[in-house]
Parts: sequence; structure tokens; C-alpha cells
Amino acid sequence: MRFGCHLSVAKGLVKTAQEARSLGLECLQIFATSPRVWRQRDIPPQEAAAFAAACRKAGLSPVAVHAPYLLNLASQDQKLWRHSVEALAEQLERAHLLKAQAVVVHPGSRGDKPLDWGLARVAEAVLQALEAARGPAQVWLENTAGGGGHIGGTLAQLAELRRLTQGRAVGFCLDTAHAWGAGYHLESVDKARRFLDRVDDLLGLDAVKLWHLNDTSQGRGSRRDQHQHLGRGLLGRDGFLALVCDPRLAAAPGVLETPKNSRWADRRNLAYLRHLKKLCKLSGS
Repeated sequence: MRFGCHLSVAKGLVKTAQEARSLGLECLQIFATSPRVWRQRDIPPQEAAAFAAACRKAGLSPVAVHAPYLLNLASQDQKLWRHSVEALAEQLERAHLLKAQAVVVHPGSRGDKPLDWGLARVAEAVLQALEAARGPAQVWLENTAGGGGHIGGTLAQLAELRRLTQGRAVGFCLDTAHAWGAGYHLESVDKARRFLDRVDDLLGLDAVKLWHLNDTSQGRGSRRDQHQHLGRGLLGRDGFLALVCDPRLAAAPGVLETPKNSRWADRRNLAYLRHLKKLCKLSGS
């Protein structure tokens, strides 16, 4: 597995790419601008070009843009749904400008509507956004913990979204903390490997374009999402060891979204993953 982080762009896009290089990252995830507002600042073409060049120089691949949290592609509210489609299309165009490969987005909540309705709603939103946006950037739909009517809490739901968007520029992102919150076992080597088997059977590992490697403070099946530093949550070492060592994920990008509560937080979590990778080599896994 190849490791990266979600990094802030608060000090400028180019400095973010330089920070990624200093951390020795192999892939990168960012917010193109603020994740908590609808109105996004314009990115000057020169800044975007400099960022793309710095990412190439650092050998970062893929570079993914995470969509703002406000989007709800499954919303019952027609105005919010339309706004979310337009915002996703805008994020795709930003990704294209930055030479990023994709936009990662949560499918959203259907509320009390039937599951089939919600799945069709998300698929239609993605297809309309892809149609409206210019450029080759893909949509990578992220799994969720499944609470509050959120779409994407099961692999079967993601598989149905893959079927509904077949042939379009759509992939998937799997978050370990979200999978655990949704009820999947990841706490041992054997259970994590069985989880990968289920991913391959139901969704296809080829469809998973990005992994989010996060520990969690919430119980398995809690339907809640609260990220924790690796090794300090409930997932434990062995599940991450299985993912890092599995040959099926040898070239897969894994991005940390762990807390930023100290200046050393990213380095510590990266060191944790790199130690696991060394253990793989020592054990011959």
C-alpha cells in the first residue's frame, strides 16, 4: 500500500504540495477550498498550475479533492439536491484545474425515504454532475457508517451504486472507521482479510480507487463516525497490518484522515503505517 494524508490548504496550495513532499507522501487528499461553505473562492490558474507541477515533482498519485460536507446527493429536498449536484460539478472542474484525479464525496442521507429511492437519487446526482462538468476527473463515492439514513453503509449499497453508474467515471473510496461503524469486522488479520474478500466479491477491488486509513473511538456497529489516531482507537493494530500487507492492495493508495491535534500528528501516524509495512517485509507477507 502507498501512503498519504489529507492536508490543509490554508497556507496555499503549493505549500501543501511541498508539505506532502517533506512528509514523504505518495498520494494526497485536499479540500480545494473551505469544506463548510457553498461559495468557494476562485483558484487562480497560475496557482493551480504551480500546485499540479509541485505534485508531479513530489511523485504524488493520486491527488484527490474531497467535496465539501454540505453536499447531500440523496436529499429529499429538491433545492438542496440540485444545489448539491451543481456543487459536485464545480468540484469536478476544480479537480480538473488542479490536475487531480477525482473528487471524493459522501453519498448523503435519504432521510425516511426508501433505500432504493435513495440509491437512485445518488446515482442520478452523480451522472448529472459528470455530464455538467468539464474534464476527466472522476467521482469516488465514499462508504459511510450508515446512520441517519445515510447511503453507503453497506458494500451491497455501494455495489448497487456501481451498477447504476456503470460505464461512467465513478469509483469508490473505503474508510476503515466508517466500515467499522457500519458493523464490519476489521479487528484481526483474519477478519480484515475476510472483509477484503467481501469487498472483492460484492464491489470489486478494482472499483476501490482510494482507502481512508482511520482508527475510531466509536464501537463497531455504532453507526457513528469519529476518527482517532492509529493504534489509539478500537480497531487495533492487526486489522491495519492485514490491509497494509495484503498483496491485493500493494499499489493501492491509503490516505490518513486522523486528528491534527499536534504538529507531529501526521508524522506519528505515517510512522505507524510504515512500521507495519516493515513488519510485512520481515514476515514475508
